[in-house]
Amino acid sequence: MAKTLILHDLPQSEAEALLSNLWAGCTVFSASPAVHPCIGCFGCWIKTPGKCVIDDRGAGFLTLLPAQDEVVLLSRMVFGGVSPDIKAVLDRSIGFMLPYFCDRQGEMHHARRFDAAPRFRYVFYGPDITPEEKATAQKLAAANALNFGAERWSVQFYQSAQAGAEALA
Repeated sequence: MAKTLILHDLPQSEAEALLSNLWAGCTVFSASPAVHPCIGCFGCWIKTPGKCVIDDRGAGFLTLLPAQDEVVLLSRMVFGGVSPDIKAVLDRSIGFMLPYFCDRQGEMHHARRFDAAPRFRYVFYGPDITPEEKATAQKLAAANALNFGAERWSVQFYQSAQAGAEALA
């Protein structure tokens, strides 16, 4: 059975109602309350390789990431990207990669720390997502997948968080 990690920005009461009946074995990580933002200290590369040195619940996301086959980002659309809380969690996961560089599709990126990278699935929600925001989100998802060394990724758009969550079931 595939291991799936869902990172979401829903309020706790809404998350419990929408995500409680998902797949068995699925791990759910809430981006709220907000985690401390990455401070760019590179401790996850130098002091504690693969582990964030900031001791809060945000470090837990990085420990979950390597064991996943798929990471689902259920996020409110914000200017063609993920919400600030989701972005903070993703920024804290830089230790998933090594500090060394490699060539991927003609671009310089950090080398993988692990043999495999999970598939990334972006599930954006919002009542008035514009075509421009959709295009930006597609580019963001492709760039993030390339940064994480993921070969597979997808993007979906929904009018509401409920519709996005229902699509996960």
